[in-house]
Amino acid sequence: MGNEPHFGRRGSGRGDRRRGLSALAIGAVVITTTATGLPVAGAQSTGPGSVDPGSLVPSVAPGSLLGAPSLSIAASTQLGAPIPVTSVLGSVGAIGSSDFPRPGSSQPPAGPRATRDGSIVSSTVQRIEPLFPASTEAVDRRAEVWAVTSESMQRTVRVEVYRAPAGVDAPNVYFLDGVGSEVPSGWSTGMGWGDPALRDRAVNVIVPTGGPASMWSDWQADDPVLGPNNWETFLTEELPPLLEAGLPGAAGPLAHNGSWGVMGVSMGASAALHLANRNEMFGGAAGISGAYSTTDDLGYQYARLTVAARHGDVTNMWGPRGSREWVEHDTVADPSGLEGKAVYLSAATGLVGSSELGRFGSNELVLIDGHVLEKGSYESTRALEAALASVPGVDLRMNYMPSGIHNWPVFVTEMRPGMDHVLSGLPDAAPNGRRTTGGVADSGASAAGSSGSSGSTGSLRGSGSAGSSGS
Repeated sequence: MGNEPHFGRRGSGRGDRRRGLSALAIGAVVITTTATGLPVAGAQSTGPGSVDPGSLVPSVAPGSLLGAPSLSIAASTQLGAPIPVTSVLGSVGAIGSSDFPRPGSSQPPAGPRATRDGSIVSSTVQRIEPLFPASTEAVDRRAEVWAVTSESMQRTVRVEVYRAPAGVDAPNVYFLDGVGSEVPSGWSTGMGWGDPALRDRAVNVIVPTGGPASMWSDWQADDPVLGPNNWETFLTEELPPLLEAGLPGAAGPLAHNGSWGVMGVSMGASAALHLANRNEMFGGAAGISGAYSTTDDLGYQYARLTVAARHGDVTNMWGPRGSREWVEHDTVADPSGLEGKAVYLSAATGLVGSSELGRFGSNELVLIDGHVLEKGSYESTRALEAALASVPGVDLRMNYMPSGIHNWPVFVTEMRPGMDHVLSGLPDAAPNGRRTTGGVADSGASAAGSSGSSGSTGSLRGSGSAGSSGS
């Protein structure tokens, strides 16, 4: 699913204003489509549930934007009242089109397109460098950038590694970013590492980067824009043994206890729950503002929008709609793999509250975009909660926020409780007695407590993973 843009920028030209008014009109019909019983027509030929913006009449006069944009936005999103998911479905179908360009997201990937390198025939650690080389803070020496090769993708991947405080074998938790897969990641820029309470947790946080609009999934075919994507294989099979081995002369292996969790936001939330559901290696998962079905109309539109947001072709991911891969990625339809695991889910209602108006009140595109996407996340999260009621042994914790849109301010509040609950499903960190320097294991230190732990290369690999064969 698409996640938030970087804000604060807004075009000043007449064309940008006109596009903003068009976005408001589409957002406003989130109400009128259902209230009047208008049929959902197809604005795009990408699947059912799309809306024809030309057939819709806004319930808020666009001219009112010129006088009081915040009040207009509040009215168009029905501040304080629920919005039927059928209306959200149509709006999601329109988002990302020329009629409703996504703010900061309807664009190609920010970095160069990843391509295959035929000389890469194995997964190896190439180098390990400090993430914050100029920082004088001792804690920042635990943050590293690993450049590793992926055999299945035949490309070099940049992975951020945040080691646990020295002296313990700690659980490992993947953090998966949203649609942009920013470099540096959202974790480094304030979502996690910026919170002292999270920096002090006895946990190794591992953050892959360079997977924009990928759903952190294994794709059937390389995409002309997004390149090769075999992220499930990379995360469950290729990367764990590399983290265990480290790189002699640069940094030692992670001091870990062999347990794994995964958490994510937006697109990353969907992937996190799928990975935990399909791979036994994960004992806990957290999803913040995700969409967890891939076969119902809303879930299909979210997956399509995620890939289209970076100009990718969704059929290169899982094939035509309804294929086996689409079905196997539907966590709502079959969440049985989460049995006995710790699961944290959260979403906001999408309602625009005072904090949203105060922060983004002058940017109608951001408010409407975030409103529609978060409302869809809210409905999908409720559906997964209902499905988990039939799964035995799930330690489920929910948090529904009464207001908030699909954006960093909502995501950040959920990092700490999400991580706490994931860790509650994993074995506690234990003293390792290893020699360390500045919180980083010496390259010459004994590997006891890492290679000798339950987290050996074999036990770190996932089992029973759908689509992790390096397709």
